[in-house]
Formats: sequence, structure tokens, C-alpha cells
Amino acid sequence: MTRNELLGLTVQRPAIFAIMAFAIAALQGADANLTLFFLHRQDRWLLLAGVLLLALCLWRLPARSRPLAGNWRLACGAGALMAVMAFAGHYLILSGYDMSRDEQMATFDAQVFAHGSLVAPLTGVWRDHSEALNTMFMYPTGRTAAWISAYLPLNAALRSLFGLIGDAALTGPAMLLLGAVALWGCARRIWPADREAAVVALLLYLGSGQVLVNGMTAYAMPAHLALNLCWLWLFLRRTAWTDMAALAVGFIAVGLHQPIMHPMFAAPILFLLVLERDWRRAALYFLGYAAIGAFWAWWPNAMWSLVEADALAPKGGGVDYISRLVLTITQGDGLRLANMVANILRFFAWQHLLLLPLLPLGIAITRKDRLAGALAAGILLTVAVMLVILPYQGHGFGYRYLHGLIGNFILIAVYGWMALGEAQARWRSLLLRTTAAGLAIILPLQAWMAHSFYAPFARASERIAASTADYAVVGETDAPFVVDLVINPPRLDQRPIRLVRGGIDGELAWALCAAQPAPLVAFVGNGPLRPIRAYYGGDPDAESRKTDRANQAAAARLRQSGCRTTIIE
Repeated sequence: MTRNELLGLTVQRPAIFAIMAFAIAALQGADANLTLFFLHRQDRWLLLAGVLLLALCLWRLPARSRPLAGNWRLACGAGALMAVMAFAGHYLILSGYDMSRDEQMATFDAQVFAHGSLVAPLTGVWRDHSEALNTMFMYPTGRTAAWISAYLPLNAALRSLFGLIGDAALTGPAMLLLGAVALWGCARRIWPADREAAVVALLLYLGSGQVLVNGMTAYAMPAHLALNLCWLWLFLRRTAWTDMAALAVGFIAVGLHQPIMHPMFAAPILFLLVLERDWRRAALYFLGYAAIGAFWAWWPNAMWSLVEADALAPKGGGVDYISRLVLTITQGDGLRLANMVANILRFFAWQHLLLLPLLPLGIAITRKDRLAGALAAGILLTVAVMLVILPYQGHGFGYRYLHGLIGNFILIAVYGWMALGEAQARWRSLLLRTTAAGLAIILPLQAWMAHSFYAPFARASERIAASTADYAVVGETDAPFVVDLVINPPRLDQRPIRLVRGGIDGELAWALCAAQPAPLVAFVGNGPLRPIRAYYGGDPDAESRKTDRANQAAAARLRQSGCRTTIIE
């Protein structure tokens, strides 16, 4: 392979992706939605930096004839290194803060489960005014007897277990370690005669910023990836006990967060059993997943009966999966295709520099190798379904809805690696160079981006927590995503209790202010909000004046009801 051929294979597609990112950012602008904001603020620069580093790594590239070698200890060591980095990064990079509602709900539910309960009770005035506490992503109710998130419980259950043994923030790092070992196991099963294949897979995993930074968070995605890889490892062993173990893993994976994520990964692989006419295993998995699906379909209805105070109340939209699906599809923002293209660009911007160059070589193999085709089909199925259901992912690093399939991408890339033949000698040196460059340059850049994203919210939350007030009020429109600052512990046993300004009506105001001595209500002013506004841009003066007017009007109503008020500046 000549230098020009190598340059074309490695740099051409990343360069095209970088050009696409800059073009979409120019056409749509940064304020269309959060997905395109991230494309503008983060992803196009990461893609550009990746292209430049790839070109630099090709300079005077030597050939390395000796294959890369390693064993399971290498997988454990790499996974342990990533786990340590992720645990430290949770506190040093993400400020030890759960910024998004997905993360907050995982922590919230874990706190409930740690007390041996499935739901946390709400009493008194909160039964009729729970929306003031911010019930986004909670089970919708008419009159609330208790609260818990509307997500499936097992990601939170895992966090609760790790919390009991030390720190819930260990959950993501543990999943990184498990994922590294399981990926190694998958590669060794697929290519038993070539130990280098597993090393290549491990380096692509190690160089993924999406894997590492999401491991710092409370998202369910690290567990999705680790469990999918464990499932595949067990499935490939083709024994009765490993099939039963795979079904047990599948039960946990379906119940982590949203029920459709794991089935979209597993279904194309299970279809191989039909192609192979392995009817015994096919029947086992069909019956197993039918039982798994029935159980997790029952779960939301069971939880709703625990959180709704009125047993005769009709179920509102969003309780069962069908109504959730309809609501999700109808709430699109009209940028469906642009969002999905931006998602794909964001995904590759947060991966190893060589993942994209190796993928086309692996995709060519999918036509001949059934397992490679099934891995690719899982990716295509997920992209197609999410394009219809929810092309807007909101917060996250990389494209979260493909996170559980990063193992698919890596294994397909390794298929491409195996097709290189004699050209592997040059690519070995390139793989080592790009891994080092990614860890030394791209990863610190991604860490800085992640810190810049989380730190303003973490500091604002700290200002609220430090208040001596009984209640802290946040205006839901005072800054982008500022309503996420309204997060309370399940038992409302910490002060100040955080409230959404728009949820405080006259009845709630009188109920809160009737206490003696008169409670102190603190309104979050412009001081804590300025860094958040600065991150997202906009007109700070106009937003400040709007916040002042809204806080003054709400404070006047509360003082009339008997409360004392102050401002957090």
C-alpha cells in the first residue's frame, strides 16, 4: 500500500465528515437546538482536529512487521485504567454533578432503592403540587401519592448497589472495565487464531472519548455497552449454560433504561439462528425474550399504581409504552434529518481516530460474513428506529443512542483490519500513533469541552445548596436548561427544597407561607445564571431584565402570603 493510498483510506472520509459538520453548522446555525449547538461548539472542531492528527500521524510512517500481542491481563489493565480515569473524571471534569435529567433520575431512583422502596412517598401539599418540584421524566399522575422516574429501574439499581458498597459514581467505571474484558472475549471468540485482533479492538475501545466520558456520568449507556458485549460473548460460546446466562444478561439490559435499546442490538444476531436452522436455540431465545418483554411491559403499569393517589383515576399519556411512543414521535422539532446527521457526526467525533477509516473495509466484509452483517444490521436498525422515534438526543457525549453498539462498530472495524493483509505492517504503526495522539490531544480537548459544559450548572447548584433558605425558586425560562437545577432528594429531607417558579400557584404559596416562623424563599438571580447563559450565548442583558421582573413579581405574591424572600446572587 503506497503512502497516497494510505492517505486516501485514512484521511478522506474523516475530512468529508469534517466538511459536512462545518457546512451543517453554517446552514443551520448554533441556536436551532442542542444537537446543532453541540455540532457548532464541539463536534466540528473535534472532527477537524482528528483530520489534522491523522495526517500528522502518517508523516514518515514506518512499517511494523511484528504483530501486536497481548492477553486477558492487557484487557483487564486497559479496562482498569479507563475505570480509574472515569472515576476521577466524574469529580475533576464533571464536578461530581448530574447535569441532565437522565442522570438525575438515575441518582434519584438509586436513592429510593437504597432505602428498600420502589417509590418515595409524597405527602401534604405536594400531592397536588408535585409539578413545582420538577416532575420531568417522572410518572405522570393526577394526584401524586409517591414519585419515581418513568425509566426502567436496573441502571438505578446498579447505582444503588455501588452506593451501598462505596460510591454510586463507581458504576460507570465498573462498566468500562467489564466492557473492556467482554470486548476482548468477543474478539478472541471471533478470531481465535489471531490474538492481534483482540488487541486492535481493545485499542479502539481505549481511544473512544465517548466510552470514557460517558463512563464518568450516571447515564445507563455504559451499562448498555458492557452488557451487550457480555451478551455477545456468551452467545458466541454456543453452550446451554451460556445461552441461559445470555438471557439473564438480556433481562438486565432490557430493564436498564429504555426497553428497545438492547433488543435492537440482539435481534439481528438472533436472526442468525434462523439462518443456521438452529431451532433449539432459536426457540430458547424466543421464549426467553417473550418473557423478558412481558415483564418489562408490565412494569410501568405496576409502578403507576404505586404513585397515583386515586386508584380510580384513568392513566394519562406517557404511562405505558404505546402512549409514550406516540408522544415522543409527535413532539419532534422539524429537524429530524439534520439532527440524525449531526448525531452521526457527533458519534464519530468522539471515537478513536482510526475507527472511521477502518469501518468501510469492515463493511465490505458484512456481505460475506453473517456475524459481521448482523453487527452492522443492529447499527442500521437502531439508526432507522431512532430517526423515526427520537432523532433529538438532548444532552450527552457522542451519540448516546448508539453507545450500546460501539462494540459493533469496533468489531466491524476489526473485520476491516483483518482484510488489510500485508498492509497491516503500516497500519500497526498508525494504530499506535493515533491511539497515543488521541489520548494525548483529543481526549484532553474532549475533557475540557465536558468540563465547560457541566461546570456552570454545577457551580449554580452549589450556590443554591449553600443557601440558608427553606425554599429556592428557579425560573424555568431564565437560562437554557436551567429547570434541571430543580432536583430534590426523594424524601425532600434537604433544604432548601428547590421549586420551579411557574409551578407556584396561589394555593401552594399560601400553604408554604402559612408555616411559623415565616419560611425564607430564595429566588435564583442572575449571578448563578450568567455562566450558563454565557455558555449558550444569547442576549445576557435582556435575559437578566426578564429574570429580575419575573422574580420580583413572584416574590411579591409570596410576601403577600406571609413568606420572607431573598435573592441568590
